[in-house]
Amino acid sequence: MRRVFFLVVANAHLLDLAGPLQIITTLKELGIAKVPVECVGPRTTLRTFQKVMLSDIGALPPRLADGDVLFVIGSKLDETLMQSAPWAEAVAWLRSVRTSGSPALQLCGVCTGTFLLAQAGLLSGRVCTTHHRFVRKLRHWCPDAHVVDNRVLVRDRDVWTSAGVASGVDLALHVIAHAYGDDAAVQVARENVVHFRRFGSDPELNVPFRYRSHGNQLVHSVQDAIGKGLASNDGCEILAQRFGLSVRHLSRLFSAETGISIKRYQIEMRMELARRLLLDSGLTLENVVERCGFSSVQAFRANWNKREKLSPSRLRQEPDSHLLR
Repeated sequence: MRRVFFLVVANAHLLDLAGPLQIITTLKELGIAKVPVECVGPRTTLRTFQKVMLSDIGALPPRLADGDVLFVIGSKLDETLMQSAPWAEAVAWLRSVRTSGSPALQLCGVCTGTFLLAQAGLLSGRVCTTHHRFVRKLRHWCPDAHVVDNRVLVRDRDVWTSAGVASGVDLALHVIAHAYGDDAAVQVARENVVHFRRFGSDPELNVPFRYRSHGNQLVHSVQDAIGKGLASNDGCEILAQRFGLSVRHLSRLFSAETGISIKRYQIEMRMELARRLLLDSGLTLENVVERCGFSSVQAFRANWNKREKLSPSRLRQEPDSHLLR
């Protein structure tokens, strides 16, 4: 991330703004990244829907640059707001941002912030979502978008959208994971005492998120150690020695807190890393296998074939199949 902006207009929902803003500013607090953060809008002051006044809102920057991230915050929608001059200014600015040099930036629509993106023409041809009460309205507003419901969040290339309210936290965590990796997102989530939620129709969450909803700090430390030592192939015995526990006690504790065994967690973490390396690097399959700690290519393929529909080579040829993962 180069810079992060939060676009705010009148009637904004406090949690739509405060949730992702808290998550993003934690990056600097934890020393992960010193990312400049600013709330911007067509007016320097505004009243939120919860009757709290916001002031010192920055002016809309004339342009955004490669690496910037823009969160478009949701508001309580009504005809007066959507026909107002500030709303029109925000829409015009969004259009200009996307067309001025086509910067490589991430656009994040929180809740009904998707309507600003839609009116600016930025959801055309995209898969997206919004608050469940406004799915039908968004489909009417943007018929050339594929608006899905019953989803916490959706990513389609460089455009992210979320269902609203607390899901803005999930969105911000996923954006951090995309920029800095899963470990960074896990640190931020733990600092804010939150974890990812998912609906039944959502795709599986990444492994580091899926088994981190517990509050046992010892087990979190064991998980951190596993994540940092995938290539070393350390087993339960070595982990138990490192943390001063018996193998039996560590195994029981880990399983009770996460719902899976240490061995299975290691395999899931290795598979997650393998997917990421196959999609994001030019490493050969043999190098991927070595980096992930599998004993052989055959052992890797045996685990891969149990979990994946596409072969490793097909996955590299069809990376869009994982866009909504």
